[in-house]
Amino acid sequence: MSGRRLTVVAALAVAGALGLPGSAAAQVPAPPDPTCSPAPADCHAWHTAAVVTVTWASPPPGVIAEGCDPKTITVDTAGTVVSCTWWSSDFSAFKTTGVSVRRDATPPSIDVRPSRGPDSNGWYNRPLAVDFAGADAMSGLAGCSPTKAYPGPDSGVASVTGTCADQAGNARTGTFTFQYDATPPAVTARPARDPDRKGWYNRKVTVDFVGSDATSGVGSCAPSVTYAGPDASKTSVAGTCTDRAANTSAAAAYELRFDTRPPVLAWLKAAAGRDGIALRWRASADASSFAVVRRPGLDGRGLSTLYTGPKASFVDGRVAEGTRYRYTVTASDDAGNTAVKGQRMRAVEVAAGSGERTARTGARPALLRPAAGARLGVPPVLAWDPVAKATYYNVQLFRNGKKILTAWPAGESFRLQRSWTYDGRAQRLTPGTYRWYVWPGFGKRSASTYGKLLGTRTFVVTRG
Repeated sequence: MSGRRLTVVAALAVAGALGLPGSAAAQVPAPPDPTCSPAPADCHAWHTAAVVTVTWASPPPGVIAEGCDPKTITVDTAGTVVSCTWWSSDFSAFKTTGVSVRRDATPPSIDVRPSRGPDSNGWYNRPLAVDFAGADAMSGLAGCSPTKAYPGPDSGVASVTGTCADQAGNARTGTFTFQYDATPPAVTARPARDPDRKGWYNRKVTVDFVGSDATSGVGSCAPSVTYAGPDASKTSVAGTCTDRAANTSAAAAYELRFDTRPPVLAWLKAAAGRDGIALRWRASADASSFAVVRRPGLDGRGLSTLYTGPKASFVDGRVAEGTRYRYTVTASDDAGNTAVKGQRMRAVEVAAGSGERTARTGARPALLRPAAGARLGVPPVLAWDPVAKATYYNVQLFRNGKKILTAWPAGESFRLQRSWTYDGRAQRLTPGTYRWYVWPGFGKRSASTYGKLLGTRTFVVTRG
């Protein structure tokens, strides 16, 4: 291109850039608007690609293009002017088309704002709202997600997400991550020990409160409570637990019955009679059961429990004449509180002379042989009347007030031997005076269910 044409071209280019027609504008068409890629193809729109390429159409035949090579834009810009000039073939005329290309490839900033801070230990325990605000320095902010509320569910990694977009179509996501627990912990009341008796406590008991929480965990529970009174047929102690998110449980109650006062055992009376030693006592209404213990006990034992049950009387028919017994009656209430009274009593003579005392005056003696006071030189057979439904009998033999034999025959007789073993010691039927007793037994022998004393007699052994 000659220097003159360069000068003309420069002058015409300036005029074209300023939008002024060339000297022969009617003879040259104006370049059409270029195409931008990637989309949008409209170069006047905002572009968000990393590289924006501006492409011009090829000129028609006989037209010369100037400055119409593809152009690239790689930085954000509010408007970079790109132009293309078409010349007539003799460079006597030209037209220029220019466009301002805008690029914004940077998403807006986003600010995530919870409506309030955590409730406790970094945890939220009630609904909260999250706002989203943004800013964009190039194309300007188009808008952000509306305020979002979070009412649950419970989670250690709960989140609320929103976006902000700019005018170019770039968007940025913002997430608020937090811990959420709106559920109170579970709480259990645990006594340190079981009731003492029949659901009753008769001494102080400590109740602990234990919690569990699946989300934030238990923070604290009410301190242990020790209940030591007052006595009550129904009362309770209660406590709560709080989790780390400051949710507090409903109170958990432990119901209990409490009684530390023993029943009143007003009096105990004993009387010796034909059937043995009769015991009677009087106790307060809260006494629900009684136990009778005798010393010395049965079958050579130091002591024996003769009776347990609700009745306020008992007849001990298994006594030996002349023996002094000590009876102890224990009254218990349902809570296991007890009151004790004791009484001493000596068993009296049951036989009188050669006759026998029985439950009915004039009745035939229940013991058949040997006769009362009989003198014998050989071991006797002890015999008695049968008792209806008796399955066995208990025979006891005493010498000088000391028991030397106990036997449980199935029939209505028992033959004594010259020698035997009792309580681990060898015994012999030596000369002297002996007294024997018989009681009927019912059911299995292990049940120790006995009827009234059938009777007692003495006999004398004259030689060994």
